[in-house]
Amino acid sequence: MASTTSAQEAYLLEPSPSDLPSPAITEFAQGAVASLTDDAPTGTDSTEELRQEIADLTRRLDALEHPPVKYPRNVQLLGVFQADGVAFNQDAANRESFGYIENGADFRRARLAGKAELAPTMNAFFQMDFAFPGRPTFADVWVEWTDLPWLGTVRVGQWKQPFSLEVVSSFRYTTFMERSSLFQAFTPFRHLGVGFYNHSRDLNSTWAASYFRTGQDQFGGSLSTTGGNGAVARLTHLPWYDDAAAGRSYLHLGGAYFWNSPPRHVGRFRSIPEMFVGENAPGAVGTAGFPVPGEFNGTPFFVDTGPLDTEHIHTVGLECLLVQGPWSVQAEAMSALVDQEDASTSVLGGAYVQVGWFLTGEHRPYDRLNGAIDRVRPFEDFFLVRTNRGIEGGWGAWELAARYSHIDLNDDDIRGGRMNNLTAGVNWYCNPYCKVVFNYVHSWVTDRDDVPSEANAFALRAQMDF
Repeated sequence: MASTTSAQEAYLLEPSPSDLPSPAITEFAQGAVASLTDDAPTGTDSTEELRQEIADLTRRLDALEHPPVKYPRNVQLLGVFQADGVAFNQDAANRESFGYIENGADFRRARLAGKAELAPTMNAFFQMDFAFPGRPTFADVWVEWTDLPWLGTVRVGQWKQPFSLEVVSSFRYTTFMERSSLFQAFTPFRHLGVGFYNHSRDLNSTWAASYFRTGQDQFGGSLSTTGGNGAVARLTHLPWYDDAAAGRSYLHLGGAYFWNSPPRHVGRFRSIPEMFVGENAPGAVGTAGFPVPGEFNGTPFFVDTGPLDTEHIHTVGLECLLVQGPWSVQAEAMSALVDQEDASTSVLGGAYVQVGWFLTGEHRPYDRLNGAIDRVRPFEDFFLVRTNRGIEGGWGAWELAARYSHIDLNDDDIRGGRMNNLTAGVNWYCNPYCKVVFNYVHSWVTDRDDVPSEANAFALRAQMDF
């Protein structure tokens, strides 16, 4: 929303101490003015000349006291890494369907980013991920114009498109190590495009929309003459928000729509068992477009429709987040209408619900400008030191959480399988910028040939960001 005085205007009115003139310069200028005034001749021409000299000196003094703001400014260096260790356990049927899943350890993410103000109403962000196998990849790379009438902020580049609470919320702040199984199957996530986002004056509502290219690779490219276009729109609202308690209680509701014309009119839905390690890429692919069991370099997709001939896919998502002090309940549901070219229209969908409880009394914060989850801030940071009074320390914040998810990729001639996941987690927030996470995931799967199986995953993560 446009405001009466923007943050950039405030910078113009409040120069930094380093920009102000020294006391000696100010004293000299004031003395010069006094000297000119005391020695002023009485003639009319001389008086006018004196006035001009004083006005010029005043302008020069004002320029010293209020220098122009230099851009770019507020340049920041940002970084984050997540180091994971994962172990799997499968029954015989699961190994038969998906191959033997290797245990492993890797950097799930390792990113460096730069952020800056390019002008009073213009920002830029550039982020690279060095954890992707093979070479660094683009993450968020964009430029935006702020405080625009009606639109609010317009952004161009690559970023997480406004669809789903899990998508718009940073992975730094999510409750579990991985987003739900709905995330990979139905959401657009990062794409190259143009869009806008805005919010109401009371910060109780947000809205956003964008157009982008779909089907791009991990390096920001998208090639397709037929199809390859997408658009999303998202609306959120807070029916109540406890301002007096700094948002310790609130209710978030939201809905979004995703229109997708996939590249070359070929779409696909698939998802992993909510735990990941490795490259997430098959070592060999069969003639039908499915990975060959036993040939994986990372966690396999437990549900997968394979390539589908479709001109358009319409996906609708609903989201809810209820926070009452240390308790939180979060849920989302998504449904995709697949308009197949040579087959009947099919409907695929899924949902999840999760519950969290902070044993130490903190709450899950909320970003009212973007309708997203924000950073957890412990009441006290973790520390352990020896003092004159003995060993003293702080506990940090501790959270217990559980999630149940369901995804169904079977309908008519589409046979992608079904999967249910139960995830239990323990989160230790050492301070606002460091946390340790333990997750256990149990998956019940019915593959595309209706063969049931089960698998377990145990994982530990250390995360830091600055």
